[in-house]
Amino acid sequence: LFSGITDRIGRYMLGKDLRKEHKVVVQNLSGARKVGIVYRVKDERSFKRIKNYVKKLKEEPAISKILALGYYAGGDQPVYLDSRLHYDYFNKNELNWYGRPQGNKIENFTGEEYDILIDLSLEDSLPIQFVMAQSRARFKVGRLSPMNEKINDMLIDMAGVQSLSQYILQVDHYLTIINNKNYN
Repeated sequence: LFSGITDRIGRYMLGKDLRKEHKVVVQNLSGARKVGIVYRVKDERSFKRIKNYVKKLKEEPAISKILALGYYAGGDQPVYLDSRLHYDYFNKNELNWYGRPQGNKIENFTGEEYDILIDLSLEDSLPIQFVMAQSRARFKVGRLSPMNEKINDMLIDMAGVQSLSQYILQVDHYLTIINNKNYN
């Protein structure tokens, strides 16, 4: 009962964050200089898949800065999630009572003006949605869901597919062709 009430309050507070002005600047990967990625950490395998995608994005000539912020729903983070350059993490201990992430890591990440911010979560996650809503990113991309429609500027409809690899392929595909004059 208590978690249902806190979840509803969290969703209400998230809705208040969404009322802030957000100017959308549609951008593709070939023109982006700063890219941010948020995701929910489920296991080491999905973490490695996201790491490989970040590595691929670093090969884009235009991208000069890429940061990834992961959310681990447990208390103590697994060993494979030690913070590294370009990667940071937060867990449930860094959420306030209604699910909003707080602390320097979150403020630093959301304070960056990314050209593109990508949510690679396969399911709705209130802490991730708070990060997306608070971000100063110019172009926000995520999976299609009723709440994400209010947060993101571009939505990827996966029609029930629950594969992170397929989702990343779709995100990469659409961010390559959108607003690209050279794409046929």
